[in-house]
Amino acid sequence: MPAPRRVHELSEAEVSELDHIYRTTNSSDMRTRCQAVLLSNEGYSTPEVAKLVRFSEDTVLYWIDRYDVEGVAGLEDRPRSGRPPKS
Repeated sequence: MPAPRRVHELSEAEVSELDHIYRTTNSSDMRTRCQAVLLSNEGYSTPEVAKLVRFSEDTVLYWIDRYDVEGVAGLEDRPRSGRPPKS
C-alpha cells in the first residue's frame, strides 16, 4: 500500500503566509485551499482533509500538488477563457 500523500513539511514562514492569507482573503476558494494545505501539514490524512473542507479527495490532492510545485501562487485561480463575468 503506498504511503499517504501529504504536503511537504512546511516551514514556519510558509505556515505564517498561508495563515495570513487564510485570515485576510476575501476569496472563499483561496481560504479553503489554504486550509486544506495547512490541515495536511498538521498530519490530517487526505480523506480527513476532504471531509473537513468539503472537497473530494482528488481535489485536495490537486491543490496540495499545485502548492508543492508553485507555492501560494499555485492556490490562486488561473485565468479562464471566454467572456468575463458580468459585474
